[in-house]
Amino acid sequence: MQLNIRKITSVFTLSLACFNVTLAQDDLNLLGDSAVANVPVENVNNAFKTTTVINLQSAMMVGAGEWDFKINHRFGELNTGAYNAFGIDAASVRIGGEFGVTKNVNIGIARSGVNKTYDGSLKVKLLNQKTDNSMPLSLLYYGNVAFINRVKRDGGVTASGKKIGFVQSLAFVNQLIIASKLSEAFTVQLSPSIVHFNLASPSVDNTLYALGMGARAKVTPRTTINAEWIPVMGYKGTYKNNLSVGVDLETGGHIFQLHLTNSQGMAPQQFIGQTQGDWLNGGIHFGFNISRVFKLYNTNTEGSGD
Repeated sequence: MQLNIRKITSVFTLSLACFNVTLAQDDLNLLGDSAVANVPVENVNNAFKTTTVINLQSAMMVGAGEWDFKINHRFGELNTGAYNAFGIDAASVRIGGEFGVTKNVNIGIARSGVNKTYDGSLKVKLLNQKTDNSMPLSLLYYGNVAFINRVKRDGGVTASGKKIGFVQSLAFVNQLIIASKLSEAFTVQLSPSIVHFNLASPSVDNTLYALGMGARAKVTPRTTINAEWIPVMGYKGTYKNNLSVGVDLETGGHIFQLHLTNSQGMAPQQFIGQTQGDWLNGGIHFGFNISRVFKLYNTNTEGSGD
């Protein structure tokens, strides 16, 4: 995992800038003739189909008064062979959802089978991309705190005999989401992240720094291809960088995300800092996310942003 993160980031940022310049003159008018035609400047919508790229949070928000109910499912690794039906016999589930307090503030809660983890989240939209390109990107903050139930799993003590309590079982994620819808078909995203475990194993750093990268390409009005990569900077342990590819399918009120990923954990602390699978040796999980939005009450506010 010796990565030249600075070079990767520079190339990605330069590509983003070039795309913005080119597409601002093209089909992202979205971004161009609005002022000439006296068309009102609006927020750029539908950068993604749902609030996640695959694992990473996307720039999309749940609308005010809406509950986005989610079921995430990961099978075992493909390299477990035919005896285990190439991973189908082993499965993990994360269930929960996100609620739109306002159009710019979401809160979430979920429970994962991996390490019996409970997590809560806060997502805030700070900037909205505009159709006239006066604001070429959307900026969001995402925070997550997870309780990893180590007390029963590890017998309540570490390998060195240190007692594990509630505080020691907490882990945190702080993340910025920087996204730009470059055209009607193509969106890119950067997600710089800090992950902190109050208690980590001797071979793992307590605090990790990662740079998530995501993209989506629209194939049809109801189908997109998504990809994400989350390199962890300066990490020298045994865990791997998360890499995922998938397809989003919109079917009426549901969004189905079908994907391949090398992470079985679905809480952000897990897929950023504790991915174990290796794509090169078949350590890949087939999985799916199901999203269903319910309108809990009517509001007079504008709907979800991106």
